Amino acid sequence: MDTARVNVSILVQLVSWPTTKLIHALRFLLSPLLHAIVFVLSPIWILARFLLLPFLHLAKRLFHVITLPLQLKWLERIETIYIYLGTAGLIGCMTGAILYLIFSFLSSSLSIDTASQANPPKRRTTADFRAARRHKQEPTLDPAPPTQPVLDKAPGPRRRGLLSQTIVDEDDSDF
Repeated sequence: MDTARVNVSILVQLVSWPTTKLIHALRFLLSPLLHAIVFVLSPIWILARFLLLPFLHLAKRLFHVITLPLQLKWLERIETIYIYLGTAGLIGCMTGAILYLIFSFLSSSLSIDTASQANPPKRRTTADFRAARRHKQEPTLDPAPPTQPVLDKAPGPRRRGLLSQTIVDEDDSDF
């Protein structure tokens, strides 16, 4: 057991020594370049911070208001039920995913996928639509005579509404 730890520590030292030397060399070579870039961009950074200061202040206050309920003591009282409901939700999600995978595997292996068997209804083409419209617009050979109104309206005053209708009472009832 000790030989395995010794071997791992030797391997780590062999890998880490050249890596750290490479990082230090790159840092030494790139340090003047990075300082020059920071020196050139610092006025732009200062101006951007000045212009964005109201928005940053507003964002900080909104974050404080949003996280205010998380800073109260009442969360300690509901911690147990929160953990219980969270665990139940995770178990339910995992169970649902497992059942979905089982049923999709069974339906694909038994070739009973109903979604692929359903045929969509055949849509009408524009030619079919135009032919049906021309057929409706064609005059018929035997036109029907205009019908006479069935209800004769008698001249005179007439009451309208529910009061003018008669309510018929039936004597025999099924109840």
